[in-house]
Amino acid sequence: MTRALAALALVVAAVAPSASAVPQDKPKSYRLPPTDLKQRVIWGSSLEIPDGPSLAFGGQDQQSETGNPHTRIKIEGQWVSIYEELTAANPNQPQVEKYRQAAALAKIEQARVRFGWFEGKTVVPRHAVPPEPVDCEPPPRALSPIAYDAKSKLFVIFGGDHLDFLMNDTWVFDPARRKWTKRAPPTAPPPRANHTLKADGDGKVVLSGGYTYTSSTDYVGGQYRDHGDGEWIYDLAADQWSGKGGIPETRVTRTGRFHPDYYQQGSMPDPAAFSAWLAAVPPNTWTLTKPPQLPALNRDWGTAVLDPDRDLILRWSGGHSAHGGTDVLQYHLNTNRWELTAPVEFPLGQLYSNTEYPDGWNFNHRPWITGHTYQNYGYDPVLKKMLFTGRRTHCYLYDPDVGDWTSRFSKPKGMAYGDCFYTLTLTPTPQGLVCWTQEGKLFRFRAEASEWVELPLTGTTMPGSVVDNSTIVYDSKRDRLLAVRKGYGDKNQFDGTIAVVEVKSGKVTLLSPAGKEKAVAVPYLCQLRYDPTTDLVLGGCTLEPDGEGLRRTPAYDCAGDRWVSLKIGGDDPSGKKGRNVSLGMMVDAKRKLYWAVDTNSNVFVLRLDVATADLKPM
Repeated sequence: MTRALAALALVVAAVAPSASAVPQDKPKSYRLPPTDLKQRVIWGSSLEIPDGPSLAFGGQDQQSETGNPHTRIKIEGQWVSIYEELTAANPNQPQVEKYRQAAALAKIEQARVRFGWFEGKTVVPRHAVPPEPVDCEPPPRALSPIAYDAKSKLFVIFGGDHLDFLMNDTWVFDPARRKWTKRAPPTAPPPRANHTLKADGDGKVVLSGGYTYTSSTDYVGGQYRDHGDGEWIYDLAADQWSGKGGIPETRVTRTGRFHPDYYQQGSMPDPAAFSAWLAAVPPNTWTLTKPPQLPALNRDWGTAVLDPDRDLILRWSGGHSAHGGTDVLQYHLNTNRWELTAPVEFPLGQLYSNTEYPDGWNFNHRPWITGHTYQNYGYDPVLKKMLFTGRRTHCYLYDPDVGDWTSRFSKPKGMAYGDCFYTLTLTPTPQGLVCWTQEGKLFRFRAEASEWVELPLTGTTMPGSVVDNSTIVYDSKRDRLLAVRKGYGDKNQFDGTIAVVEVKSGKVTLLSPAGKEKAVAVPYLCQLRYDPTTDLVLGGCTLEPDGEGLRRTPAYDCAGDRWVSLKIGGDDPSGKKGRNVSLGMMVDAKRKLYWAVDTNSNVFVLRLDVATADLKPM
């Protein structure tokens, strides 16, 4: 299975076997245990026969450039990949390579067609997906056990979790010939993973248990359910499964809000209608846009970034007890629609953990989210892609034109430190993204070389970024960076000071704006955004209620070098307490609007009119 085909699994029917097809006493929740992430290969299976053959297959290789550990056998006590040997001996390999190239083109074409639909345009596809030839080894999979039948001297695997879909295919491996063969039984057990597979040496393999998906959108809900459909027996000589409720070979994806089809329900979006709606939004009033389909699960402790080249909001947040997938949500500013580009995939056994999410590429060529994303990802206006810096050793690139992750490269030492996802804080500039670290270093991304370069700083010592308590923005009118921060935790208070970095010279100074002693009241420093239209740095938070019970919005007035507040009402995305740790706020200079999203993917829009917003010193 190629990663391109994995992405193309969108077209597979997203339905699980019905209760009538698979008799069950009562559905049972299925909690996958966490895996040891210190292992290089996770979720794989291996089997060694005493004084006999050995086989390891499946799982994710956390150090590989493909994430796929491929077929391995024991040689002199070490597991060794024989993938190159298998490809060299595969008569279908030329067709496999052609298929991979065609599938990659089809994936890009599929993204173009889908994107056009969300923009209210009909796009005709130019490339079709060709028939898939049989590869030299099974498609990658997780939690697919291996059995060895002594009578036929063959290893057997069945099904497994492709992370974005479950399978029910049957393969055998001949250790004497070092060759995989895909079997073709007329029916098989429904797709599943983490089942048991046993062989007694009589030419038959016994399968039982395993899980299927639930597609639960409950908070910290169970995403797996025990099949509980009894035993299944596979006769190797007859190439036949026996059991209750057998079905043809198929795949099962998650459904509902975890599947792209959910977001393309109904008629094609109408850009003109939404443009007219935006034009009627009242000033100084946060207004819910109410997209017709909202994603799930909750996406806490992160931000959202604007892609002004494609008119998109890109949302990559979650982790911990929130959404833990690899998918990047795309919100279309022109049509008020959320787009999901691929079926959601979850880290097996690690979902809803704190910071223990797998590293590296998975075998679908996507990185897993970190414990949270905070502000460690951003849109680079030069490369025109989104960069994710939260992983310790690598920076990952997401391309909205493909609707997927595409490449990665190593990070410099100053950006590669333990739990860097907490504090690496990004902001776009015309010359490229800038990253602020906990040590007070600044790095700029050079798109032409795909590398981060440290910026030399002079003057006052640059303070360091702080988890959940700092932001850096670019002041385009003065070609400078503005950074605010306070110590971690509620006991520490903001002192109103702003660190300024002149972009051309690298000189650092500290500003003491008028009213800085009042800025102690600013409750949240993670979502301050510079607006070139108003020349304000608006806070994504609100102050304590004033005498009239109004929660005013703090801002820094760049021209006046002072802290001020404004009267902004409506559906405040900061929430009733004025501090929303799952808020993502952006400035849309082209439309002269502010946008915001919350943990439940609600979208808010604001047209700020300073003249009527009762601006006054804080």
